[in-house]
Amino acid sequence: MDEAITHQRELFALLDEIFQKATGKTPRAFAALDQFSGAVQSLKRRTTEVEGAFAWGIPKLYELYERLRTSLFAAASNQGGLKVVLGGTSRFGQSQLNVVRRLILYADTVLVPDPVLAWIETDRREEKFRHIQLLEAMFFLLRLKPLVDSECAYPPIIVFPSYERTLARRDPQTQEELEQFYLDTFSPLFEQDFDSFLDFMAFTTFNEDSFLEIVDRKGLFVGPGGPIGEPLRAAIGRYREDIQIYRSDEFLAHLSQLSEAEFVGNALMERLEPQFHLIRNATELRAQPLLALEQHAYYFKLLASLKDDALQEQQIISAGTRATIDALSRTHFSWLSNVGIDALAEMRLNNENDKFREQLSKATSVLADATLDDIDRVAAEVTRSIGSLVNEHRHEAQNLENKYKPKYAEMAATGWMSAGGLIIPHLSPLVPVAPALLIAGKYVKTKLEERREKKNLSHSLLGILASAKDAPDSIE
Repeated sequence: MDEAITHQRELFALLDEIFQKATGKTPRAFAALDQFSGAVQSLKRRTTEVEGAFAWGIPKLYELYERLRTSLFAAASNQGGLKVVLGGTSRFGQSQLNVVRRLILYADTVLVPDPVLAWIETDRREEKFRHIQLLEAMFFLLRLKPLVDSECAYPPIIVFPSYERTLARRDPQTQEELEQFYLDTFSPLFEQDFDSFLDFMAFTTFNEDSFLEIVDRKGLFVGPGGPIGEPLRAAIGRYREDIQIYRSDEFLAHLSQLSEAEFVGNALMERLEPQFHLIRNATELRAQPLLALEQHAYYFKLLASLKDDALQEQQIISAGTRATIDALSRTHFSWLSNVGIDALAEMRLNNENDKFREQLSKATSVLADATLDDIDRVAAEVTRSIGSLVNEHRHEAQNLENKYKPKYAEMAATGWMSAGGLIIPHLSPLVPVAPALLIAGKYVKTKLEERREKKNLSHSLLGILASAKDAPDSIE
């Protein structure tokens, strides 16, 4: 594991160097978390530097990834404790960063398929802004660097190369498994017995109205950023608007030749392929799946309803823990993402996540029979439990205030102006010096004790949660 930690730090150091060569700034100095898209416009004046940074850095990344090809994946697999693995998309933006931050409060280790590798392992000719997307992945991923560099006994995160696109396009075994995955998914959904991928494509071509009616009735297609259950026409329009912005002209020309049913079928497979890789990673790494967006979670739950027995048999899903992770990843708990990265690193050094999980486990023990369909019930219980933790902190903070108020009152009664005379220079000639030194000494000592206890309390899990609850969004 020590070697894996060293390798991961080496990877993050190189990513940080590439980003700074390209932008001239650290990720934090470049932009606030919610302002990347605006700040990236400034790079139009640094085209030469950006191109030079990639020309210098990408070959070094290839070399490093080749050297680390198996070590970080093996470390992720061998890591003990409660693990979650991120999936549902190859992108790593603010939503993905925030859900990682939330789960670091709960899980022992969050496993992240390397989102930078995802942009350079294949040519990505379908994407219009490949280099911008690559910088964006670095921008958000590097926010986790303090956790990577921390001296935790075991790593809070492991970013591992997954090679998902390479395997899906070049590895015959993966291609065969992916095709079977589609068949096992589409056959029950469309009430057909597809024997091959060609059977499915034929169904979309020759049964277009039936195909689209089933997709619409069962709510199988969710547009980018769209609500679950949106009418198919609206979801298709949302998807077309998205690809017009982000996809290459070559890819758009290919899609324009498809019928509407073929277009939707292609988009469905685009939605489902990341789910295939997530389930595969979860199985091999013995980790709980973690999804950042409601739309991705919707597809995972759809697949789980079709493949529940297989997932349970492989112990990918343990009902209570799965439901708690799902609850924590919901937008209702987005405020948990306001815990600063530096605070997270300190918290993990103190193993505060164990205490948090223990508290939630006690509170949610009544939900031992929870399933993936019980998320609202679990979320309500988790909300109540976290609320109790935050209230406990505020109660302890008030007790601390009450503890020191009498001490300050006592000092005021026995010569507070003497202390004031020492602290405020223009009063010093008017008061005796010796009592001032005595009272001031007591005051300073008491104040230091109070500050130390308040600092300890603020750095506790309860303090972290309470400050996150009141903090603004997009906190560093």
